[in-house]
This record gives sequence, structure tokens and C-alpha cells, in this order.
Amino acid sequence: MRRRCIAIGTLAWAAMLETARRKDVYVVWFLSLFMLGAGSVFALMGVRGLEIFLRDLALTVVNLLSLIVCVWLAARQVPEEISRRTLFPLLARPIRRSDVLLGKWLAVWVMATGALLVLAGIAAGELALFGVPVPRIFWQYLILRTFSFAVIAALVVALSLVTTPAATVTLSLLLTIGATYFAGTLTLVYHQAASWTRPLLVAVYYLVPHLDLFDLSKKTAFGWPPIPAWVLTTLALYGAAYTAVFLGLAHLRFRRIAL
Repeated sequence: MRRRCIAIGTLAWAAMLETARRKDVYVVWFLSLFMLGAGSVFALMGVRGLEIFLRDLALTVVNLLSLIVCVWLAARQVPEEISRRTLFPLLARPIRRSDVLLGKWLAVWVMATGALLVLAGIAAGELALFGVPVPRIFWQYLILRTFSFAVIAALVVALSLVTTPAATVTLSLLLTIGATYFAGTLTLVYHQAASWTRPLLVAVYYLVPHLDLFDLSKKTAFGWPPIPAWVLTTLALYGAAYTAVFLGLAHLRFRRIAL
């Protein structure tokens, strides 16, 4: 077990170094410059006293840009290893395919979390320039976003083994962004659906991951008080369960790929 943990950690570290070498991580800095430029425009316009609007806008930008980084990084990890044939030397060693998947997933999770912290730090700094306070629930917002990135990274890694990288990015963004509105749509459809279809809708409602549960951006924008600790714990277990499911599906697909 100890050797497997070391192997997974080494693979994750190598994946992060490779991403830095390809300069993919520089995308975060360009996105950060975009946020700084947007904040400067607001400063020139003299927008003052719109605390809720500014917090909501800043967190919306952070959500979108950090999500793009997470999906983009996850979609490229395994397919590029296969296309460049750098996966063969890894599997020639006493390393399992599941270790490769876990290492790649861990690397994406860490890098996506880092991108989130950079973007959130810039957003908090710009809000401070406007004199807009950041409520305490902001820290819980960051924690839950990192939980969601664990699920999203696992989902994208699984999809990357089935479709092309471009299709993976497109489909993943549609699924993750659409998940915010999916639960509400099912609720509306349920009340208008035929009685025999309602059990199916209920099953779909509870089987599909609700990524919107991990988004506290609106509550942060409106300055809600922090949520209870047991809610964070429950959501952590919820995210861990779906992460395990998606990584399990990825492993089932990966071991069937002829290398």
C-alpha cells in the first residue's frame, strides 16, 4: 500500500511538472490578467456601493475560469500519454493502470485547486479595492469548490477515455454548467409528467450528481452566515462517493484499452 501511494504521488508530481513544462499553467496567469483588467474598467467607471453585484460578478468569473482550467487539464492527461506513447514506459514498471489514473486525477485536482486559489485571491483583492467586504462563508465557498473539482476531474478523466479531447472538453463543460439547472428542470418536469414516468424521474434526480450543491457563490454574494460543519462533512462524503464512481468507470474503460 505504501509503495502504491508513493507511485501515485510520483505520477501526480510528474504530471504537474509536465503541465508546467508545456506552459499550460500560464493560462491561469493570463486569466488573472483578464480579471485585473476587468476590475480596472469598473474602477474607471466609478462603480461604488454595489456590494452584492460586485461579489456576484467576481465569483461568477472565478467559477467559470477555474472550471475551464480544471476541464482543460483533465481532458488532456491520459490521451496525450497514449498518443505520445509515454504511457508504455510507465506500465512497463510495477505500476498499475489504476495508479496512473489516480496520479493523473490527483495532479488535475491539485492544479485546479491552485488555479481557484489564485483567481479567488485576485477577486478578493479587487473587492477590497472597492471597499467590499468578503463574508466568512467565502472560505466555505472555496472548500466546496475544491470538492466539486474532485468530482469534475474524475468525470472528465473518464470521458477522455471514451471521446476525443475536443469532444471531452465540450461535453464536460455542457454537463458541468448544465448541472446547475438540471435539478430545477427535473422538478418542473416531474409535476407535469405522467404518473408512470415519475419514479424514473425521481431515480434520475438522485442518481445524477448535483454539482450545484457545491456552489456557495450566491450565498457568498448575499453575505449569508457560514453553513454548519455537518453540511460540509456530508457534501465531502457526497463528492467522494461520486469521485470514486467516476474513477471506477474510468478504470473499467482504461483496462480495456489495448496498448
